[in-house]
Amino acid sequence: MKALLIGVLLFWLAGAQAVEPLYLDSPAGAERLLGASQRESYFALQANLESQQNLAYCGPASIAAVLNSLGLPRPVDERRQPFAYFTQDNIFTAASRQVKSAAEVGRRGMTLAEMVDFLRALGVKATAHPADTLDLPRLRALVQDALASPQRRVIVNYDRQALGQIGAGHQSPLGAYDAASDSVLILDVAKFKYPPTWIGLADLLRAMDTVDPDSGRCRGLVVVEKRDAP
Repeated sequence: MKALLIGVLLFWLAGAQAVEPLYLDSPAGAERLLGASQRESYFALQANLESQQNLAYCGPASIAAVLNSLGLPRPVDERRQPFAYFTQDNIFTAASRQVKSAAEVGRRGMTLAEMVDFLRALGVKATAHPADTLDLPRLRALVQDALASPQRRVIVNYDRQALGQIGAGHQSPLGAYDAASDSVLILDVAKFKYPPTWIGLADLLRAMDTVDPDSGRCRGLVVVEKRDAP
């Protein structure tokens, strides 16, 4: 009897912690986007969002999408000449390779701190907000403020398992915030795995408040901001 009660309790706790993602390609997911309080970033980012080109390149795919969406001067890509575009390859410049090389990212991905340094090396402002420095009201205010500005973007670093998804550490940009459901739209750069996904803000905070084994530190988010023109 005792074992049965323990089993029931564990089952109930698992259900209480279960995350119910809402995918954008469902009628309810699309309806939520249409009514979202901050959705401008979605249109800027979605037009530039490419699937990560390997399993470790969620960071480069997120960075390329964000940079293209901010209206920055773009480099001419040798495979797209004469057209200019940030890609998952050409973001590895002489400066950004000092932070982490393409080969190293291909093996281990990027930590929160490495992404900040990488973005700064590419000429944009970047600020890390580890999840263990945030509570839900502060996270909400941070996300709302960033998504309301056409000059800012948000990249989240979280553990997929905390959201009931396949995988572990992952990074992707946020496309929208919906106040009615207190949820954010993650524009998943692993497009071969998941479509854009609505996640409750409290669930996202729990997924970010996990330790990245490569850094030994907490995950979190990065606010990226276009620098003022000189």
